Amino acid sequence: MIEIPANPGQQAGAPQSSQQKPDAEKGAEPSVDGFTLSGAKLKGTQELSAALSASSFLKVAVEGDTVAILNVESRDIKRNPYLFSIIYFKPSSIEIAYSIIPGTSYRKRKIEVARHLLNVLTLAEGAYQADERQVFQYLQSVMKEITEFASSEYSDIFAKFDETQRGFTELRKKAELLEQQNAKIGKELIESRSANDELTLRVKELEGFSDDTLMVKIQDWLDVHRNEINVPEFSKQYGVVESRVEYILNRMVLAGYLELR
Repeated sequence: MIEIPANPGQQAGAPQSSQQKPDAEKGAEPSVDGFTLSGAKLKGTQELSAALSASSFLKVAVEGDTVAILNVESRDIKRNPYLFSIIYFKPSSIEIAYSIIPGTSYRKRKIEVARHLLNVLTLAEGAYQADERQVFQYLQSVMKEITEFASSEYSDIFAKFDETQRGFTELRKKAELLEQQNAKIGKELIESRSANDELTLRVKELEGFSDDTLMVKIQDWLDVHRNEINVPEFSKQYGVVESRVEYILNRMVLAGYLELR
């Protein structure tokens, strides 16, 4: 017979042990839960075994008057069953044991096991009869779990949606603020570049001819042009702004180098 560490004596619909869920969440090894339904054989053990063997996904074992169905959904690194369920068809009862992986939803696992049990009971139809009243009670318990599971799932989804939407709104506000700041910075940058260009031009002017050199240039110009100076032409020829030429001319007059006519 297939043996696993289990406690399948709980009746259908009975409350889960208060210590099993925390163990499933904390330990690395899966915890095992289970329950029992009343039932009765309608045919012999071999006929029941043959009926249940119709599914290639299930492992069937017979020991005495008990037929066990093992459904292995996943194995650990040592190839031992990790996520599994076992259904024991005994002469007057059906015992179901199943594992729960740590950190997974207990409700979801219970729903999966219920679906599997119904499929197996369908295979056993005509060879084994489960107590319909207890089956309905069990299904009622599972339906409650489904409702609570779905409600909690939707609540989590909507909570996450609201949180995401709030985050999006905050990010949009920050983006708008950054856009305004970028526009302001862009304007300031343009103004700064304009001021920098003016300063650069001023530096170039200052780095040109010295005042003394410019005085000599003006004197040479006057000697060639009969003591007359055309300020715009002089400025253009020597690359000096007119205002500076006029400034030097005034200095030369005040210093007595030139006389006004």
